[in-house]
Amino acid sequence: MSLLRKLLFPLSLLFKIVQEIRNLLYDLNIIGHTKFNIPTVSIGNLSMGGTGKTPLVEYLLSKLTIKYKIGILSRGYKRKSNGFLKLNEYSDISFVGDEPFIIKKTFPESNVYVCEDRVVGIKNILKNDELDVIILDDAFQHRKLKTSLNIMLSSFSKPFYNDYIFPVGNLRESRLSYKRANIIIITKCPANLNQNEMNDIRLKINPLDYQKIFFTYISYKELLFGNKSVNINSIVNKEILLVTGIAETENIINFLNSKSIKFKHLKYSDHHNYSYDDINNILKFSKNLLVLTTKKDYYKLKGKINNLLYLDIETIFLKNEDEFLKEVYKILN
Repeated sequence: MSLLRKLLFPLSLLFKIVQEIRNLLYDLNIIGHTKFNIPTVSIGNLSMGGTGKTPLVEYLLSKLTIKYKIGILSRGYKRKSNGFLKLNEYSDISFVGDEPFIIKKTFPESNVYVCEDRVVGIKNILKNDELDVIILDDAFQHRKLKTSLNIMLSSFSKPFYNDYIFPVGNLRESRLSYKRANIIIITKCPANLNQNEMNDIRLKINPLDYQKIFFTYISYKELLFGNKSVNINSIVNKEILLVTGIAETENIINFLNSKSIKFKHLKYSDHHNYSYDDINNILKFSKNLLVLTTKKDYYKLKGKINNLLYLDIETIFLKNEDEFLKEVYKILN
């Protein structure tokens, strides 16, 4: 922990007190909440980001779309618009936010919406569309909405139980808020995580009787996508430029290293909107190199950078995937 963050401890304590008072008012129903007849699934986290919420949303879409009509509601973080919007094939990434845009691109037939106020968003959705379930991307702190299923994510490398409230740490609220979750998923685990290690994490979390814990890892696809498709093995031992605007880069760096791919790395903040100067900087570093990026960064850089490809990912359950899906199906049937 940096010295600056330690010096900010009093501010962190104040932030914690405010959050705990807010949560208590909701728990005691002094501040009311809204519950809808339609099933709602919240996917969120205690940390500031980087836990893999959107990949899990895409996972659920891939599993449920065949049988159910699903709506995805997101805040649309850092978008250049306000209020309620429904995405379509012409939606601009800067106007709707990168994560909702990517979901719509990946699942063109899906119903994707953005609204800062999730209650207002759901009311608008129900006025216009008939759905079976609404999945909320990043709504764990949206207490005014009472959801049918609360899924909380925490990354393996930065578990919530070892973290502190911002600004000392990266938590949005107290560690004890994990009690609101029905399901806790430890994401971005090593693919070879063993049962003893899982049991150790369970002990540290100390789940309540109604909570279930699952473990997932990120799988990188062998095919790189862009204007053309290239197998990743074709760039082994070649130098490339890696450009990222995501919260955590450890996994992608480890993957490229495991493939013996040499790379320079330009790292930007999560949800970064690339400026004219940023583009020029990327062009300066890339020269004639292949530029590799993430899916959401690809659509921000497309048409501005030559030789641009992106590395796609998917969420894989280490075990008990059927049990996880069973918990989701419970609220749908």
